Amino acid sequence: MAEPFFDMQELFDINPTIRGPKITVAADGSILAFLQGGRLMRRSEDGGKQWSAVQEMEVGECNVVVDRNTGDILLVDAGDASLWRSFDHGKTWQHEPTNILPNAAGHGGPENSPGNGLASDPGITLQHGDRAGRLLVPVRVQPPAGDNAMKHWPYNYNTSIYSDDGGRTWQASEPVQSGTGEGGLAELSDGRIYYNSRCHMATDHRRRIAWSHDGGERWTDWHVCDTLREVGEPFYYKYGSKPAYGCGAGLTRIPPVTTNGKDVLLFSTPDNPGSTRVRMSVWASFDGATTWTIKRLVFPGPSAYSSITADNQGMVYLLFEIGRSANVGSDIDHHKVILARFNLAWVLEGDSAAS
Repeated sequence: MAEPFFDMQELFDINPTIRGPKITVAADGSILAFLQGGRLMRRSEDGGKQWSAVQEMEVGECNVVVDRNTGDILLVDAGDASLWRSFDHGKTWQHEPTNILPNAAGHGGPENSPGNGLASDPGITLQHGDRAGRLLVPVRVQPPAGDNAMKHWPYNYNTSIYSDDGGRTWQASEPVQSGTGEGGLAELSDGRIYYNSRCHMATDHRRRIAWSHDGGERWTDWHVCDTLREVGEPFYYKYGSKPAYGCGAGLTRIPPVTTNGKDVLLFSTPDNPGSTRVRMSVWASFDGATTWTIKRLVFPGPSAYSSITADNQGMVYLLFEIGRSANVGSDIDHHKVILARFNLAWVLEGDSAAS
């Protein structure tokens, strides 16, 4: 195994209203880092050592998926059924219309489209089974649209949209359990799809888990995770209760070419269950998300939303927000976005996740 490696650098110096980091690896190995649903982007062609200047794009609140069939990169805006496509690994973009068909709950059509969720993780291209090649993107439904008042949290739910024609049309999936919002997907080698969700309402401070056995069309086997915990958010205690409210987190499966085909997953979020958003950490699972046995502290200070990915050379990229105050609520000064680069050997030097 390679020697442990870790470094960090500042990637964005931002104002507090710019949120939602997302990071992905293009088909040519370029690394793309996004903020605010794709409105800001930087690109690296050397494994994250050097980066382009910040590029501003006129897009909505999008999520990103790399089409592993064609190499195209898609920024998908489920809220207004449109997308931006790059044919050259993120160098240039063109706008296209698209269409989203509703699920059984009526969400996904032009009258009630799902929103991507500011901190939903990037989408994936399915690699296994009858639905190999399908694009699958995590999204959330938030009725009334865009209203995050606590009274509406029971009606929020995560879901996904999927496309079998390269993004020209999409179908909204059936719901994940209510009260979820902003999550990430990982396909395992047996074709099952793992959905790890933020939970807005829980007092147990645990992440919500669901599985799909049909390529992301339905989400079943809902349960709570015993190991992966949620931070709280004191800003919302003023409503008279103490739900976890949670935090947008990162999830990725390390490319199997670097793990001898094994299902190795990484998960990132602040490690301070039920309290403030501090101690950005990474957890590792070596059995397809059944257990999470190792965790490693990345950054001890105030930290919030994160996104994580890995390339075919074994490098992991974690993009996350930091702030000046440990009272990380909706009014925190999110003033920088940091990129941590490391490998699995560095993660393995961490602590037992049970500690």
